[in-house]
Amino acid sequence: MLDLRIVGGTVVSDGRSRPADVGLDGGLIVEVAPQGGLGPARREIDASGLLVIPGAVDAHFHCRAPSHPERATFGSESRAAASSGVTTLFEMPISNPPCSTPEAFELRRELGEAESLIDFALYSGAGFSDPARAEAMAECGAIGFKLFTHHPPPERVDEFEGLCAGAPEEIFDCLRTVGATGLRSAVHAESQQFIERFRQDKDRFGHPARPPLVEAAAVSLVATIARDLGIPTHIVHITSRLAMEEVQAAQMLGVDLSAESCPHYLLLDESAIAEFGNFVKVGPPLRPAADAAYLWEALVEGSLSVVASDHAPFTPEEKAAAGFAEAGQGIPSLEMLVPAMLDAGLSGRLPLARAVEVMTANPAKLYGIYPRKGTVSAGSEADLVLVDPEATRTVRSSEFLARSGGSGRAYDGMKLKGKVVTTLSRGRTVFDAGRVTGECGGRFVRPDGPPSPVETLLPDHAAKG
Repeated sequence: MLDLRIVGGTVVSDGRSRPADVGLDGGLIVEVAPQGGLGPARREIDASGLLVIPGAVDAHFHCRAPSHPERATFGSESRAAASSGVTTLFEMPISNPPCSTPEAFELRRELGEAESLIDFALYSGAGFSDPARAEAMAECGAIGFKLFTHHPPPERVDEFEGLCAGAPEEIFDCLRTVGATGLRSAVHAESQQFIERFRQDKDRFGHPARPPLVEAAAVSLVATIARDLGIPTHIVHITSRLAMEEVQAAQMLGVDLSAESCPHYLLLDESAIAEFGNFVKVGPPLRPAADAAYLWEALVEGSLSVVASDHAPFTPEEKAAAGFAEAGQGIPSLEMLVPAMLDAGLSGRLPLARAVEVMTANPAKLYGIYPRKGTVSAGSEADLVLVDPEATRTVRSSEFLARSGGSGRAYDGMKLKGKVVTTLSRGRTVFDAGRVTGECGGRFVRPDGPPSPVETLLPDHAAKG
């Protein structure tokens, strides 16, 4: 007898939609059958009229634990994730101490296991060229490596130790070192040299300029290094057409280079800076509306294969107290990831199945945890989200569960189609009927095998040849 069966819903997974029932046992999906085709179960959820999708895999998330609990903790942010349909978090290594040594990694893992409601993975920093250190981080279970191609903020040097490489030769050495482990490197691509060149200029808001060239030049360099070394590489938070076209050019050459964007770059544009100021200061900065439109096009045609939150919490008080140049870069987008993509799929901006896979199967494949995560399939872990496609909601950042959720005020008033009704993590109900249930129980996730090449995610016309 099954532990649970979810009946009457429409399963949206792996690029297609179909009416199906889902049977769960022992935290796993054991059967996906035509409606009415499952055997008896101890419990049943009637999903009539609902979508059943995989839990989202947020491949770009900052908790900042353990150094700034006033901004976020694994406990607070995992509850926010569960409430919005995210069931696996990939935590970035910025903190004090930064996650760039085995000792810091184990500290971070223990903290997550003690606090997190849902499953989580950890990136290692990549700002070093010692092969033994890279192997040690891989053996700890790192999901991948994270590298910034610019210097750390002067006031946050301690948080970025082992994460940065500003000179081209240093970037090469770091990527060669961590690439030898076979894990995918996630790269924050902005050119230190062009940051310095444009710092003396002002943008149209009177702030130090950081134009798309800063981003695109670094993407081009990273793409060339990845091509030369033959290593799997991922560009985080793409913001501009200029940078996206560098990714597309590399993919046409057969480079294993994937890319993501984020809710704030897709839903907001630089006009929000005049209204919200520090509260939309992000790095790289918001771009003109035409750039956001191009990113949507890239999502449709497939070269932009992941949407992740880049949840980067600073409290409203911190955001309000600083001048723009000194304000922390980040916006709390965790609770916008699934809602934004559901709205895109239900409103016709993206095909629904595509909107789902860019936040589920695709990141899981790129980082070697598919099909354990990211799919509604027999044998996969029962990370599931039930969605009411007919419901609409108006975003209110005051209702976000993230500890710094009030800093997401730029999203206030957005009307989105689709509503998360229930979230299950390995078969455990962690959110239902508007309430988070449980306090912890999340598990540490390490790669099951090598990452899938990006070409397996691309449509035929976008792949090489």
